[in-house]
Amino acid sequence: MFRLLTSCWSRLKTTQETRRSVTIIIIGLDNSGKTVLLEVFQRLLPSRMGHCLKSELTTLLLDEYEVSIYDLNGDKKGREIWPNYYAQAHGLVFVLDSSDLERMQEVKIILTRLLSDKRVAGKPILLMANKQDKKDALLPCDIVKYLLLERLVNENKSLCRVEPCSAINNLQRRNHQSIIEGLRWLLAAIGDKYEELCTRQQPLTSSLPTSKSTRGSGARWSSDSFTTRMGTSKAKRQHLGPCSMEARPLKPILHVNGSLNVIAPRTNP
Repeated sequence: MFRLLTSCWSRLKTTQETRRSVTIIIIGLDNSGKTVLLEVFQRLLPSRMGHCLKSELTTLLLDEYEVSIYDLNGDKKGREIWPNYYAQAHGLVFVLDSSDLERMQEVKIILTRLLSDKRVAGKPILLMANKQDKKDALLPCDIVKYLLLERLVNENKSLCRVEPCSAINNLQRRNHQSIIEGLRWLLAAIGDKYEELCTRQQPLTSSLPTSKSTRGSGARWSSDSFTTRMGTSKAKRQHLGPCSMEARPLKPILHVNGSLNVIAPRTNP
């Protein structure tokens, strides 16, 4: 019995010692469902009680990773401090309200600025297309197309996955499986270039960096024109047939579960 207990303790200790430490930030506009999404993570995954007193920090365990998650405010004032965390993060989770067509232009401008920041470029990003339970929620292919994600991830060499989800507190566990699978994808993408991302890590900054101007054509669309283009119901958009992904050289892959990977091309060394 003693030998068995010793063996179990040794295995547990080895697992803890070999677990990779990863830092990610959860960002997105206010009312996109970020906090509820984090609560789903906390409910479904084991957590490590903290040695850190920061209220915005949560540490969870998934597979071989110990994941420190910063949940950052999405209002205008809160967005001013996002850049403080960019260099600390191995990867990012961006949450958007798929049913809020009026703010999709705002999301587009923010994502363009975010991905073009040198502290973010090249890092994997998981885009959680939340509130898919809403009648007018955009499909993943709509989101890729109208946020110009293909162009953005190509320019900045960032792997991106669009994961449709509905982060609802009282939803059954099996209906939240896509949320965990999305996080697994992000951790796997981080793991593939873990050493490189670790070398880019820097401590949290104490002062706000100078904001950068938005690149590209993000400011050309108004929310009204976007809403008009998209129509008013998912059923009508589905009636138009499958979404076309003509842009090159990126090749988004639509999976059976509805998630969408937008893959940046490899560059020659």
